[in-house]
Amino acid sequence: MTSRPISLAHLTVLDISPPELVTVAAAAGFRTIGIRLTATPSVGVPPYDMLREGPMLRDTLARMADTGVSVLDTEFLRFEPDQPIGVPEGFLEVSARLGARYVLVMSAEPQETRTLERFGDLCDRATAYGLQVGLEFAVYTGVRTLAHAAKVVAASKRANASVLIDALHFSRSGGRPAHVASVDPALFRYAQICDAGPDMPRPDDAPALIREARTGRLLPGEGVLPLAELVAALPATVPLAIEAPNRATAELPALERARRAHRALSTLGGAMP
Repeated sequence: MTSRPISLAHLTVLDISPPELVTVAAAAGFRTIGIRLTATPSVGVPPYDMLREGPMLRDTLARMADTGVSVLDTEFLRFEPDQPIGVPEGFLEVSARLGARYVLVMSAEPQETRTLERFGDLCDRATAYGLQVGLEFAVYTGVRTLAHAAKVVAASKRANASVLIDALHFSRSGGRPAHVASVDPALFRYAQICDAGPDMPRPDDAPALIREARTGRLLPGEGVLPLAELVAALPATVPLAIEAPNRATAELPALERARRAHRALSTLGGAMP
């Protein structure tokens, strides 16, 4: 077992606000977090008022200062073919104010040329704020596999561009730990971890895949994914963020869910303060 930085992704406890996330993460033992800055109406969570100067942002920054919790990444951006503006106003500015290291993006663009064009533009804009960009892939998006994501990132020729492996999406797209070796290790900056059961939705059943991703993830050790092998295949310094929302535990207090997540991720990848 290696010792890596570990982080609590907001989706694991998305029912709590960013300031509460800081407090809960600190109490559960996490030193870093991921914050979702954009609205998530599809999972019943109202938008948090984080993209402008206001009480929510100030409270989040104050709690970070009090607890020492830092921000690994901010979520999430998505390139939609019918929405030319892919970065909400204030997203990069607030990400930088929070001290985030990465911003996460997915693409629903059906044409790779458009994904590459928009990804390159995002990387250029993020550079001005000292931010890196992680391209996440999923079989139901415009960038479907690890190989596809690595191709786009390499083609972008941006130093702040990286590939984000989400263990669930990686598995559901046919990924195996051995496939990681085919990608330049420098393209991996952090990874998202969860477990999953043996009953995989069909690759062409996007609604079922999305439901699983949003409400059906398991904690490491509760499912069948080869997580230890996946973690071992990644560069030794890559932080692990746990993203494991599950409808079966949604009624538990957020702190209890965060504590369980911390225990499971620490057992898998080690915990580095």
